Amino acid sequence: MKAQERHHLKENEFATTAARVAEQVSLNRSSILMVAGAAVVVAAIVGGYFYMQSRTYDQASALLGAGLVIEQATIAPAPTLPGAKQPAGTYPTEAARGEAAIAAFQKTIDAYPTHEVGTAARYHLGTTLLSLGRGADAERAFAEATATGGSSLYAEMARLGHAQALGAQKKYDEAIKALTDLSGQRDGRLPLDGVLMELARVCRQAGKTQEARAAFKRVVDEFSDSGYVTEARQQLATMG
Repeated sequence: MKAQERHHLKENEFATTAARVAEQVSLNRSSILMVAGAAVVVAAIVGGYFYMQSRTYDQASALLGAGLVIEQATIAPAPTLPGAKQPAGTYPTEAARGEAAIAAFQKTIDAYPTHEVGTAARYHLGTTLLSLGRGADAERAFAEATATGGSSLYAEMARLGHAQALGAQKKYDEAIKALTDLSGQRDGRLPLDGVLMELARVCRQAGKTQEARAAFKRVVDEFSDSGYVTEARQQLATMG
């Protein structure tokens, strides 16, 4: 992580909570967000927490943190015994949890529309919508995060999320263009090997075998110590 991102951290109770959330994310992130998976989300949570100069910043971050906690809450089947209640902090289905997280992130956006916390909430709103299969809504959320995020890490991540949302809607040409642009930014803060894997995945879905093979090969050739190398080699082997 670059010094600028480290500078944004503050040693307080909320940062500690965020670290615990990051640990859970690294263990449980859905495969639908392959690239915005463990390493990227941890970078987002750590890199995206802002230098707190006033009570306003603390309140904004606490509001965002409430949404993050909901996003990773435990799924527990609804009680069947008469009079029994849903255990506190749990949700009966992923859909119910997702809707609760959406409401929490939207509350943050409404309260801090021009604040950097609002950008973070838009990004997480996008990831939640995408996990629920709402690609068009996710596309809009990521576009708004990009527009409001300036040069922040969340803005970069939102560009990746936007490409994933396009792919989820089978807008393959647009998704491939966006991912190709991201894969050419070697000085960016996103993990390039992960971007290339997402590019290869979308190319393969679009039937662009040659382009998919080229992206997988770049992972193997340029990132020998990447956690994606084994998968990239396997994909190349199946493609002949």
